[in-house]
Amino acid sequence: MLIERLNNWFNLSKQYFFTYKDGFFNLSYLSNSPEVMVKSFAKMPFMKNDEERQLLHSDTPFVKGDFHYAELEKGLWIMSSEMFYKNNVSFKPIYDNFLPVNYYFVSINLVENSYNKGSYEFNNFKIQNNSISFSKPRIDYINYHFKNSKEIMYIAYFDEAWLKKNIMESLVIPVSFNEFLLNKDKGFFNYSLTNKSFEPLIQKFSNLFKNSTKPNLFELKKLTYEFFTLFLLSLKKNETLNSNNLKPRDRFKIEKIEHYLLGKLHDKFPGIEHIAMKYKISPTKLKQDFKTLYDCSIFNFFQQKKMDLAYTVIKDSNLKIKEVSSKFSYENVSKFSKAFYKHHNILPSDIRKQ
Repeated sequence: MLIERLNNWFNLSKQYFFTYKDGFFNLSYLSNSPEVMVKSFAKMPFMKNDEERQLLHSDTPFVKGDFHYAELEKGLWIMSSEMFYKNNVSFKPIYDNFLPVNYYFVSINLVENSYNKGSYEFNNFKIQNNSISFSKPRIDYINYHFKNSKEIMYIAYFDEAWLKKNIMESLVIPVSFNEFLLNKDKGFFNYSLTNKSFEPLIQKFSNLFKNSTKPNLFELKKLTYEFFTLFLLSLKKNETLNSNNLKPRDRFKIEKIEHYLLGKLHDKFPGIEHIAMKYKISPTKLKQDFKTLYDCSIFNFFQQKKMDLAYTVIKDSNLKIKEVSSKFSYENVSKFSKAFYKHHNILPSDIRKQ
């Protein structure tokens, strides 16, 4: 049955592997389950599948990278994706109605966008934007990836039976998460990853996937259970889980605005009216949709990313604080230091003393 459905999907879709719309090359893939997903990617002509290492590799004019996968136990998979996007690319999950769809996923998303600015010393600067995502089954969540971005994901897929046995009976499950699971109107949420307790886990995942000739199932299983524990503990800080129930077109527009803002961090905030006019959206809807997707105001998002980049520049360059202040379009060092302290709880002049 599975092979038949995969062949059917492949024959119908092969001429449409990459389409182009709104500035993005679009790729669809079967997403009923992790097994179906892996097999559908493996059938694509531009993918190489190393079955012993359980590794898919792609190098096309659109994207280059590796995709590791492993079934750890019945109903539980772990995957690792490390991709560099040569062009704007979007991935859309599609579902075969003749195959079951009952897998949830939780993922760590590590995104590094590169921007080129010739007007100041740090010509090529990178902005990190890390987050945690959770999705119920059959959520048509299109993933947009911008040119010159590097993205690493660690994704745990688990079915309904595994969820009930291993999570729903957990003593540490937050009330907000339980309510989210029971709410039929909510299917997906995402929040910024600021908890440093995930850093050792991320490093361990990276080492296991990169250094093993084939998956070390025992170690991967231990790390995946650790991942779930950290995930549930991190949810306790989120009293309400913001479900990103934006329409695909609205979410796409907000993500384009986010990418635009990340490229303007050396400037002053462009202003709500300017952004709204540039992207043909009302100021009210812009503020509402941005808050829905990123759980903070558009100005606070911009300022946080600006100060994060300023921290990196101060730490990794020999520029004087006055020069850094000027590069980030502040009128004087005093105003820059005040904004910096608000976000980092330390003065910029004290960074190099650490």
